[in-house]
Amino acid sequence: MICFLCQTYIGSILVSVNPYRMYNIYGTDMVLLYKVFFPLLKILEAAPLMESFGNAKTVRNDNSSRFGKYIEPINYNFSGVISGAITSQYLLEKSRIVFQAKDERNYHIFYEMLAGLPSQQKRAFYLQDAETYYYLNQGGDCGITGKNDAEDYRRLVAAMEILHFAAEDQASIFRVLASILHLGNIFFQRHEADGQEVATVISAQEIRVVSELLQISPEGLQKAITYKDTMRDRIFTPLTVESAIDARDAVAKILYSLLFHWLTEKINSQVYPHQHTLSISILDIYGFEVSDLTFNSFEQLCINYANEYLQFFFNRIIFREEQEEYSREQVLWQDIPFSDNQPCIDLVAAKPHGILRILDDQSCFPQATDHTFLQKCHYHHVHNPLYIKPKMPTPEFGIKHYAGRVTYQVHKFLDKNYDQVRQDVLDLFIQSKNKVNLRLTSAQQAQIVSINVCRLCVDGVTKHFMVILWYVSYLFLSFLLFRCNPFFVRCIKPNNLKDPRVFEDELVSHQLRHSGILETIRIRREGYPIRMQFDVFLFRYKSLVGVHQIPAASGENCVLMLSKLCPLRPGLYHVGVTKANIYQLLECKRERSRHLAALTLQRYTRMFFVRKRYKEFRNKMIRLQARCRGYLAREVLSRPVFVMRSLLRWSIRFGETSILTMPREAGCCCWDVCAASLLLPKWTNICSSRRFHIY
Repeated sequence: MICFLCQTYIGSILVSVNPYRMYNIYGTDMVLLYKVFFPLLKILEAAPLMESFGNAKTVRNDNSSRFGKYIEPINYNFSGVISGAITSQYLLEKSRIVFQAKDERNYHIFYEMLAGLPSQQKRAFYLQDAETYYYLNQGGDCGITGKNDAEDYRRLVAAMEILHFAAEDQASIFRVLASILHLGNIFFQRHEADGQEVATVISAQEIRVVSELLQISPEGLQKAITYKDTMRDRIFTPLTVESAIDARDAVAKILYSLLFHWLTEKINSQVYPHQHTLSISILDIYGFEVSDLTFNSFEQLCINYANEYLQFFFNRIIFREEQEEYSREQVLWQDIPFSDNQPCIDLVAAKPHGILRILDDQSCFPQATDHTFLQKCHYHHVHNPLYIKPKMPTPEFGIKHYAGRVTYQVHKFLDKNYDQVRQDVLDLFIQSKNKVNLRLTSAQQAQIVSINVCRLCVDGVTKHFMVILWYVSYLFLSFLLFRCNPFFVRCIKPNNLKDPRVFEDELVSHQLRHSGILETIRIRREGYPIRMQFDVFLFRYKSLVGVHQIPAASGENCVLMLSKLCPLRPGLYHVGVTKANIYQLLECKRERSRHLAALTLQRYTRMFFVRKRYKEFRNKMIRLQARCRGYLAREVLSRPVFVMRSLLRWSIRFGETSILTMPREAGCCCWDVCAASLLLPKWTNICSSRRFHIY
């Protein structure tokens, strides 16, 4: 193989740019143009279903994936046809269900349901417009330019039909979604009882609607969001308004996350591969959130840590590939420095004093608060160059991620960490008559058991916090990634306005720099970045030296051909076991040669078409002239006087004078006719043998 230096060559990385425009290239109608088997159709129809429940509008993207999706594996049978796939979901952004920043939306499914659900079913679920629900109107405009929520709802229902969702299951899904919206409209007011502040519900109608939709007890639901169960002694303590709001939001988030998990399992049951042969896995996860939000909390820290770890994996794979390539080719390898974000990962999650570890420990103490957590972070990391302690005593801290500096507000960090639904709430759902609710609750019970086992294996205690959930997901995802031979796709936003055909250089350059693309280019430029096999090299450049037959594929023949093309000097190239490395000069020569060949081909092609058009035009003009002359001749022959004059002139020209000596009697009106009868035969003979013009 032979290799070239190219500044923008980035190896196994694909850079894609968001067009901010819908293209009908992945729809079902386009898929059906190809030979599609039914299992493949099911896999394709699962995509819009997962997008509706897992994608949302953000300030950067109108269709941003807010969960990690790992499709493993996409199985191919021996005929090369996709036979099945398994989808695993990680790190769903549950906070979006109850809160959206300005100019953002909740998950698409809520708006699609309200826009496309039949009016009769909307009345049965007590649904109104999206602007009336607190969980949907916090971001402002509930619509997206260019997105038809009603049409997407119809497509969603069609996908459910293909995936064999029963009508009862579909109705139950929309019933759970409607109950989540009504939960957000349950409001509280402060009330004094026994000298302490307690919360009372002022939205009794919403309590009744949610209970009817979920088929649970209204009294049990109201008690679940206004009282706290101590679990051990079954003593119920009244909650404050702020705590009651958190309890309400916790119920909404657990309902949606369990519904999302159940949907994933339902889809997997339909597209599960029946045989395991060749496979490809795909990981799709959201990117860094650096400057998108004015308020960054616990969720953004977890998201950015996930991307920090993926960037570490990216750097390690790229650097390892370079090292293995040079070692395999027996090329002298010099250590190339590269940006290592391991210190940032240690700052966030390393034992014993990583930020997430401190949060986990603080959550175990009943008297711990967000303030004590922040002070612990300041104490252990104030001298860390990647940790930023605010100059003013504000409840926040900063981290210098590889993608930029991010400031996190610690408000409700501990509450969000302990974000598991209480057992009394699960018991309430177990009593539901809705089959889907029972399945969701059973799934949650199994999840709690698995989390406890993981917690016991890790730390030896039985508490299950959100940090542990995320950490276990990281470990499992890392295990899957390191088993694969990865290729990377970096998605670039061309502008912040979400307009098509607008390219902001500074924004794109910032994304390329902080996504590791420019670092990858720098690492490759330090060595021999472009590599080709010997036979490919000889075939590619044989035209530059006038060789028609490709010589034997060997390093010696490559060097011989290279010496004919450019002067050789040390460091210009290197011949390995199966490949050689050179700079860009050779490729430039080839491009110039191809350019000249293309110009020559274009010149002769244009000449051919111009000549062809000229000949066609010339033949048309000759035919036109002939027709015009014929027309004029017929016009002249149709007039007797002009005919006689022409005949006389032709007679004089060709020596016929008999007509001139013919006596013309006075008053003879037939003289012209007689003269014509004498001259016409001879004139006809002359016309048939010569080309002439009639004047």
